[in-house]
Amino acid sequence: MILAGGRSRRMGRDKACLEIDGQTLFSRTREMLCSVFDQVLIGGDRPDLATAQIPCVSDIYPGSALGGLHGALSAARTPWIFAVPCDLAHPDPELVRFILARKDGWDVVVPRSPAGLEPVFALYHKNCLGPMERMLARGDFRIYDFYHQVHVRYLDSETLPAGWARALRNLNTPEDLRRMSKEEP
Repeated sequence: MILAGGRSRRMGRDKACLEIDGQTLFSRTREMLCSVFDQVLIGGDRPDLATAQIPCVSDIYPGSALGGLHGALSAARTPWIFAVPCDLAHPDPELVRFILARKDGWDVVVPRSPAGLEPVFALYHKNCLGPMERMLARGDFRIYDFYHQVHVRYLDSETLPAGWARALRNLNTPEDLRRMSKEEP
């Protein structure tokens, strides 16, 4: 599931449509997910990005990443969704596979970097729907506030495969984009 329903306020323009090396961030993420999964959904009301093969799923509770996760998890044909934000410059299928291989016995598998949790690049089971819905109904939109109600496996940065930091670096501001452009080979 590609989270693409945000308003990109800090960037000042639609992050999904930003281009890196002639390819939009959205298409980079879409191609990466399609290389790993049979079904890919767009979380958020984004008919401009949707295709017949990759539909968008409108949020039942609009206005947050948690609402996007909930909507996509509700619509998914499988018991799991892997959430990825649309603003990653270098989404890595090997990091996704690494996380997938650690799901047995858990409801959520989430990377934890020195900067904190990465809840929008994580694996969620349908067991999360009830706690998510209760939170959303009361106006609580912080994704990890329901983690204490489900079984969560935290993958600390020292256990993640090489390249994880580059793969998880998202672009939120024009400065992030400039800084990344200067670092690119």
